[in-house]
Amino acid sequence: MQDDGRLLIPFTSGDKIGFVDKDGAIVVKPQFTMYYGDCYDESDNIRVSVDRLYGFVRGGGRVATYKRPMYGLINYKGETIFDPSFYSLIPAIGNKKLYTVQDRNLGYAVLNTGGTEVVRLGKYSWIDGFDNGLARVRIGNVTNGQNENGDKWGLIDENGKEILPLEYDSIWTFYGKKRFTTKVVKGNVACDVILSELLDKDKTQEKDNHSDFYDANDYGTNYGEYAGSYAQDLEGYSDDVIDDAFDGDPDAYWNID
Repeated sequence: MQDDGRLLIPFTSGDKIGFVDKDGAIVVKPQFTMYYGDCYDESDNIRVSVDRLYGFVRGGGRVATYKRPMYGLINYKGETIFDPSFYSLIPAIGNKKLYTVQDRNLGYAVLNTGGTEVVRLGKYSWIDGFDNGLARVRIGNVTNGQNENGDKWGLIDENGKEILPLEYDSIWTFYGKKRFTTKVVKGNVACDVILSELLDKDKTQEKDNHSDFYDANDYGTNYGEYAGSYAQDLEGYSDDVIDDAFDGDPDAYWNID
């Protein structure tokens, strides 16, 4: 165990997960069902989850029960930063102190590890994770996976400032995609924007192979990135729709109303 470089080392007791330090002393008692990430440095945090059970009365009085993970956060000392009370807890890429959260009422907010609410709960209908110092935000709603309900998209920085106003019909996903540009669509016009330039950073990355301007009717004609998924192979959803309507997760097809 002394050769393990982690400051917190997970262990299991029954079906629960806890953490010990490098000396084998228990720091966090077994209580979690899953953990995500490791602590190699004092700036690292670990996302943890517990299962929440809930149910609905179905036809004939039958009760259907379900299990859903609730996410929280602990630091390298095993201290609780966020209680496991969120439906989602998305870490910012490149900023270990910033998280996009969704609460039990399906509201979104942005929190930092110091407890500050960077973006207040409910300001936007949906908030993506941060990447390249930016996150997509949306007002309005999506029904049945379709972006045709008057919803508008914009971009915010890590301080919650709107960098692109909420006036776009679509902004393509870039979180976790290792992209330095994204496509924004307004009406029948679409263009690529360089993310670093939006933050007035020096341009250090070349643009990708997309052209600067093109007809937005090209939207929905791209396939292949999600080949093998039910949403694309059987239902026919394009890469573009899966990126935008399902946030890049083809399995989210099963969650549409």
